[in-house]
Amino acid sequence: MMKYIKKSGLVLGMLALLFSSCKKQLEIDPRQSIAADGALSSREAVEAVITSVYARLKNARQYGRDMITHPEALADNGFATNKSGRLLPEANNNFGAHFTGTIWSNSYAAINQINLTLEALQTLTLSPAITTVERDRWEGQLYFLRALYLFDLARVYSYVPGAVVSAQDKGGVPIILRGISSVDSALTFRPGRAPQDDVYAQVVADFTTAQGKLLSSASVNLANKQAAQALLARVNLYRKNYGEAKRWADSCIALAGSKMTTTSNYVNQWRVDTHGETLFQVRFATNGENIGVNESLQTSFSTLTAPGNTAVTGGFGDLVPSISLLNELGIALVGGNTTANFALNASVSTRNTDVRNLLYEPGTTGRGPAKVECTKFLGKNGSINLDNIPVVRISEIYLTRAEAMSTPGSSVLNEAAAIADLKLLKVRRYTDYTGSAAETADGALTGTALLDEIIRQRRIELAFEGHRFFDLKRLGRDIVKGPHYNTVAFTDIRILPAIPQGDVDGNTNLKQNAGY
Repeated sequence: MMKYIKKSGLVLGMLALLFSSCKKQLEIDPRQSIAADGALSSREAVEAVITSVYARLKNARQYGRDMITHPEALADNGFATNKSGRLLPEANNNFGAHFTGTIWSNSYAAINQINLTLEALQTLTLSPAITTVERDRWEGQLYFLRALYLFDLARVYSYVPGAVVSAQDKGGVPIILRGISSVDSALTFRPGRAPQDDVYAQVVADFTTAQGKLLSSASVNLANKQAAQALLARVNLYRKNYGEAKRWADSCIALAGSKMTTTSNYVNQWRVDTHGETLFQVRFATNGENIGVNESLQTSFSTLTAPGNTAVTGGFGDLVPSISLLNELGIALVGGNTTANFALNASVSTRNTDVRNLLYEPGTTGRGPAKVECTKFLGKNGSINLDNIPVVRISEIYLTRAEAMSTPGSSVLNEAAAIADLKLLKVRRYTDYTGSAAETADGALTGTALLDEIIRQRRIELAFEGHRFFDLKRLGRDIVKGPHYNTVAFTDIRILPAIPQGDVDGNTNLKQNAGY
């Protein structure tokens, strides 16, 4: 039993929550605002525990870094420069180099906090009495966050419905909907892996409940109605329920209004605190939350401290755009986009008219040969290594709707409407698109050619935002990583990471992923 306790990330996460919550509550601290029996004592305590659940998203193994960097490194968007050694194993797709077990333990600890709080709210009485608005705001955030943590667990550790390697499939992830409120119950808890369809159904149920309780006027720093609807569109796209993906995308777009940036303000939106297209973000408010020079997104993606300033070296620029992505972005290097030239100091020869490529520029030579780097995360308002991280933007939802309407066999197949969404995006990204030959050609796209162009635009639009690996995975596609690395087939066991072995060793109901 003690061996299991020491090795189980899931149990340790629950025990840590329980032990920390037994401290006296003279101060309202997010880590100790809920007692071991699930009791809450004040409005401040409720707000504090919800704040602590948001705070877990900032972990470097979650949206602080890995949920953004790893989908680029594991897929075909990123090249590891080896300037610090970080992300090199992931870019090489080395066996075992993947998402770490911390996302497992941290996510299930968050889910346990959520479950305990939801249960406590059922019997909580305060003076003055809790209003319906208050209860909906608290519960809406908790359901939203539980859905997000469970969705991320599912897309990291399991296959996606409709894109499964049957011979290697071990199911989804455990669905935990009750709070573990004692040491004894934590030590005897043995959840198994639910089927993928059940996991995604639970994610949809929680996001649906959340959007029914949340307000559209809530800050993008918090769970809100349009963000819940946006993520419902994404989750349903993943599970190939295209009718529901379109329905929720329609609702989100109608609710969010005109948030799509234009060619004239596209770059600037990545230079301010909050991107104008953001529907929900993980907020890093103060320098005390700064992840630092080793693992922040700024240092992971760039050596620059400010746009164009190659005189001062800041981070490491561990992961830069691959030749494949440079080609899609319309960036040509002096000397050509060849592997030999890519190894030298990078200098841009030409760019096409896509304003998105303006966020990719040569870094410094302070840590080795300069590379063209992604500058989406360059420190908000000049605060080095401190950025708010968009989890979902409105442009993704237009692309989600377009994909739902262009996928062959979709119940909502409508190529004309899909082309309209595609054009709506492109006119806001290419300075010469309106009236061009490209616009005419897009109007004639049909079948797989239309779908492929929508997915290509999704790759460009969401590059270095943590989507590419998951998109290839949900589509069941091989990861073609040439010319830098070898192709990783969709059937390769490296597509899935290991579940923390300590949890598997102590739980006969929990099956390890194939090959580990």
